[in-house]
Amino acid sequence: MRLSFVLPLFASLVVPALADEPAFTGPSGWSANASNTAASDPAHALMQWHLPGDSSASLTYLRTTASYDDSLAAIHTNFTTNKIKPSVDKDIPCHGKTAHVVEFATGPDGHKVVIQRILVPESDGVVAITYARASEDNFDPAVQQAETAYCAATGT
Repeated sequence: MRLSFVLPLFASLVVPALADEPAFTGPSGWSANASNTAASDPAHALMQWHLPGDSSASLTYLRTTASYDDSLAAIHTNFTTNKIKPSVDKDIPCHGKTAHVVEFATGPDGHKVVIQRILVPESDGVVAITYARASEDNFDPAVQQAETAYCAATGT
């Protein structure tokens, strides 16, 4: 199965923000990956956190100059191509903008992974927040809190 929109999961506790967008703070109790570094180009950032002791859970923040519309279209194209039926595929409010969230399960029976991706349009591109967890794991409240805080913020 080709899931080209499921970006590699790499990525400090706070991702720096541009003037018109809020910063993203990683979930409480999660560890920032040692490879996290500040981007020399503020229009790009790739940060990842993982839950200590749980190799199946990760949270990734990606800021890129890709188009929001093109990114969302790529996700929907991949759903169609790979016959994926998302459990969630809807617009949501996120710091004063209309963002989009998708969630779906993938993988063989007994080893499914749930992927949740939030796409947020920004002045210079798009932010993608991707949470991956084993299908038998509940949604981590710390991740929900980090996502909610990010979307509730109105910028710096």
